[in-house]
Amino acid sequence: SRHMEALEPHGAIAAVQHFWTRSFCDVFLEAAKGLLQDPVTAPETRQTLLCCADVGLRLLAPFAPFLSEEL
Repeated sequence: SRHMEALEPHGAIAAVQHFWTRSFCDVFLEAAKGLLQDPVTAPETRQTLLCCADVGLRLLAPFAPFLSEEL
């Protein structure tokens, strides 16, 4: 939001990209692979994955509305 308020869309897009590639894909998806194998932790892990994907798509929506809507 700081970049958008400062009218710097390139900074906001970079922050969204950083979330998707560094935080979500690199860290959480890699950590979740083992947890999804365990029947005890799988439901909570799936719910957290869905929540993170939802937030990521909401962040992406102002910059790529048709893509985020389709996903």
